Amino acid sequence: MDFYTVEPCATSNAFEVKFKKDARIDIERAEKALAKLGQVLAKTAVVLVLKREDCSASLYASGRIMLKGVTREEAEALGKKLSAALEKGGAFI
Repeated sequence: MDFYTVEPCATSNAFEVKFKKDARIDIERAEKALAKLGQVLAKTAVVLVLKREDCSASLYASGRIMLKGVTREEAEALGKKLSAALEKGGAFI
């Protein structure tokens, strides 16, 4: 799914992935879809926190994804991987 990357705060070392179409994320399906991309650190009904190498990704049921500990280039590359895995796993609703 197409997205764009936004830097919410210049000092936060974090980026937000925003999808161009309205998309919600099924957290249960996302957990299964992302199992090969990193380690799930926490999961609730509204958020899934994934650790991958030196960064973390917080995926919200609302469709918002926050990537921390990455550069813009890394955020865009990881956003593509996450988006592709979520689509393949049927996690977008």
